[in-house]
Amino acid sequence: MIDTQTEPYILKYVGNVTETDHGVDFLVTGMAAKALPGIPGWMTGESPEQQGIETTMPNLPRDLQLPGLDQIEYRCRVVALGPQTVRVAIAPAEHQMWREPEVWPGIMVTATNGDQSAELRETNDTLEIRLAGCTLRIGKSPLTLALYREETQLLRTGERLRQVAGFPMAPPVIAANGNINLNLEMGVGEKIFGFGEQFSRFEKSGQELVLEVNDALGTGTGLAYKPVPVWHSTAGYSAFVNSGATLTADVGHRRPSVLGITLDDAGLDLILFAAASVEQRLTDYTALTGRAKRPPLWAFGFWMGRCRYHSDTEMLAVGSTMREHQVPGDVLHLDPDWLVVDRLNTDFIWNSDRFGDRGAFVEGLRSQGFRLSMWELPYLDPASPVFEEAQEGGHLLRMPDGGLAEIQGTPTPDGRMRALFDVTNPATAQWILDKQKPFFDDGVAVIKTDFGEGCPSGAAAADGTPGNYIHNLYPLRYNGLFSDIIGELTGRTPLVWGRSGWAGSHRYPGQWGGDAESTVVGMQATLRGGLSYATCAPGYWSHDIGGFYGPELTPGLYIRWTQFGALSPLMRAHGLRPREPWEFGPDALRVCRDWIRLRYSLLPYLWQVGGEVETEGLPFIRPLCLHYADDPVALSIDDEYLFGGDILVAPVMDDGMQPVTRSIYLPAGTWYDFFTDERFEGPTFIQRQVSIDEMPVFVRSGGVVPRVEVTPEVRNTDDLRSQPWTVHVWGEVSQAAIDGLEGFDGPASIAEIVRHG
Repeated sequence: MIDTQTEPYILKYVGNVTETDHGVDFLVTGMAAKALPGIPGWMTGESPEQQGIETTMPNLPRDLQLPGLDQIEYRCRVVALGPQTVRVAIAPAEHQMWREPEVWPGIMVTATNGDQSAELRETNDTLEIRLAGCTLRIGKSPLTLALYREETQLLRTGERLRQVAGFPMAPPVIAANGNINLNLEMGVGEKIFGFGEQFSRFEKSGQELVLEVNDALGTGTGLAYKPVPVWHSTAGYSAFVNSGATLTADVGHRRPSVLGITLDDAGLDLILFAAASVEQRLTDYTALTGRAKRPPLWAFGFWMGRCRYHSDTEMLAVGSTMREHQVPGDVLHLDPDWLVVDRLNTDFIWNSDRFGDRGAFVEGLRSQGFRLSMWELPYLDPASPVFEEAQEGGHLLRMPDGGLAEIQGTPTPDGRMRALFDVTNPATAQWILDKQKPFFDDGVAVIKTDFGEGCPSGAAAADGTPGNYIHNLYPLRYNGLFSDIIGELTGRTPLVWGRSGWAGSHRYPGQWGGDAESTVVGMQATLRGGLSYATCAPGYWSHDIGGFYGPELTPGLYIRWTQFGALSPLMRAHGLRPREPWEFGPDALRVCRDWIRLRYSLLPYLWQVGGEVETEGLPFIRPLCLHYADDPVALSIDDEYLFGGDILVAPVMDDGMQPVTRSIYLPAGTWYDFFTDERFEGPTFIQRQVSIDEMPVFVRSGGVVPRVEVTPEVRNTDDLRSQPWTVHVWGEVSQAAIDGLEGFDGPASIAEIVRHG
């Protein structure tokens, strides 16, 4: 057997074909290969004719050192997971994936999303696996892949792409240095989006993205807290790489017509979705990877936090001031000052010197109408009194040599190492649950599961997760563990507030966009990240209103960010410095209070969208191209979004208090100004003069927006739970759309229907 860890091989020849219940198994022979020295192209030791080399070219390279005719064999399995979902796994015979359950390595929760019937048709040249709704065609010599919906080709590998002398530039599959590389040909006009929470342009053409979980240290560093190996093509397919390995996506960056996917692993587990719409493909994807359950109603209220509140007295004073100013709010967030040892450490030891008796403190907040959110992370400081207990109990992650794993990528303020909880160990899960139980017994409502990006590659997890997977899968395991603990301790739908993530993290709501800079570009990057994440991890995503760090936040930017936050899936103000609205002057207090009240009035609408997230796997916040896939302009719009399916929001990216002109794109159809009912016909760009009090919001014709009245006396969502609703409709709406509205605790109580347009 040739060492696949060092020499490159182009996987070329299919043989030993065996039909299976839902697909086909076969072997692929790989030929030793070399990249041409100094110029684009690949070659094997085969004859020029076999390689398709143009031997008559005057600039044909001479005296090339051919790689010889060494061969390797890889296994390949193609399986229908559903009528329009097909799985292609290719790896050496010794790869772990062949010995594990179908849902390995834990990103998927099930291995089917529907009818798995498949028909194999074989000729001398091809294999065709025909599903109910799509066909995968596999070339035998050389290996190629092409995906079809009926007669429309959606995807093809890059075998046609060659340089002038005929050397292939993008062989379909290359194995080299323990990695595997898939090259797809991008068609004329084909666009790609996805890859998780990326803060760059939403449409990814020309970008090279390294999908590796990082403490990104902001939204402008080029790093990502929540990358996801999922992408969507305007050619009509979506793809998911079911792996924890680092993935590099070259989206026409080096070669304009090639989407190159390189995985830091010897095996590739690729799942392709061929449904006609992105919405249906997300539904099919989340059927495999899980969906976010709708959180409690109070989670949709306003959250107030700061890094840091230093005492119970200070937090109770903030709560009291919010009530004095009649600012609705449901959650107050407590950052690490609740700990005695509080720098990159969670040991569950309550700091009673700062916050007194925990039960009394939580009760004090409850009397004001607030629930308590608490910061935690999965790291443990050796200075902690529980460090020895955790180490002796086997609750800390280790390296293969038995030494403790240490966080990487996040500097420690004191220079000491930080250990990590082994969140894959059932005994550790029980240990943490026992530590957390007194907190929830006292009434703590939610945990902010911060960090999690620091797991070192190569760590030896208790559940056997491979060392090259554990870094990226650690956030998924970490947030899943804490979500499960909260669910068990509270008996309700759990909720975390996580920063790090990977594929599958969306089923553990919610997440927020990390530490954005308090600038206009920080706000812009935040929205781009949220839209990109929504297409790969559809669920509950939010952000820190005002940004987390950086220049002194201006009143104007605070207002604009609050408007954006009011129409986001979850709403939280948080930062290094104060983020309470009265801290930015009377105008900011007035405007922000109005927008917070507007959000509370929309709680019935938010509740309906939450139902779509849970039952259909659609995201809460949506890029325009999700519902307007045939609109060539929609894909380029990453400063607007759909809030659910009926409302379009155009945040104002500005940090001043003066009116500004906002250019807004409205897709095809009839649209109404949410506040004035002014009518517009799309597709069109419009210009609006927007005062500091305003943010452009529109409703599509056919939109149904249930609302509830919010008076100045309303403190929180509990005050609105039993109030009757007013249902606002725009244009022609069926009675069934109104009758189908779901109430907070059963059938909706509708007092009035108001028709617009």
